[in-house]
Amino acid sequence: MKKSYFIRTFRLNGYLLLTSVLLFIADFGLKLIAIFLKCQENGNMVQYNQFLNKYVMIIQHILQQALVVSILITLAIILPEVITRILKDSVINIGKSIWITSRIKKFLQMRATHEEEQNKIFRYNKVVSKAIIDVHNNSVVFLLKIPNEFGIHGMISDNKDIIRDEISHRLTDYSFSNFERVKSYLRLKGTRIR
Repeated sequence: MKKSYFIRTFRLNGYLLLTSVLLFIADFGLKLIAIFLKCQENGNMVQYNQFLNKYVMIIQHILQQALVVSILITLAIILPEVITRILKDSVINIGKSIWITSRIKKFLQMRATHEEEQNKIFRYNKVVSKAIIDVHNNSVVFLLKIPNEFGIHGMISDNKDIIRDEISHRLTDYSFSNFERVKSYLRLKGTRIR
C-alpha cells in the first residue's frame, strides 16, 4: 500500500507546528523577563540583574534560532505537498483534509463509563487519534492503523459502519467502497460521483 505524501507527513507537521508555537511562547516569555530585568534599578541588585539579563539574552537567542529552524523544516516539508496540490489538485483540499480529519477523530473518541473500562477506552482513543483522511478532487482515502490488541481491534470492527456513514455524510460528493484491510491498516476509499 502506497501512502500519499500528505498521509506520511501529517503527524510530523503537527508536531513541528506545535514545537514552533511552544518555542514562540517561550521566546515571548523570555523577552518579557529581559524587559523586566532592564527596568529594575535597585542599587544592590544591578550586578545580579546584569548577570541574569546576559544569560536570559543567550537563552532567548538560542530559542529564536531553534524557532527559525523549526519553521524552516516545517515549510520544507509542507511546500512539496502545496506545490503538488497547486499543479494537480486544489490547495483547498489540504484544508478539507485537515478539517475532516480533526472532526472524524473527535467523532470517534469514546468516554469511559466505568473505571475498569478506562484503560481499554484510553488505548482505543490513542488508536483513533492516528486516523487520517486525505481528500483529492477525484478521490478520498481514510486510513486507520489497527493495533495488535484483540479487544481494541474488535471495537474498531464494530464501528466500521458508523465510521463509513460519518465519512460519507461529511463528504457527500464521493461514493465509498467497503473497508479493506491492507497489512496493519484499515482503508476506506472513495471516488467522486459528481
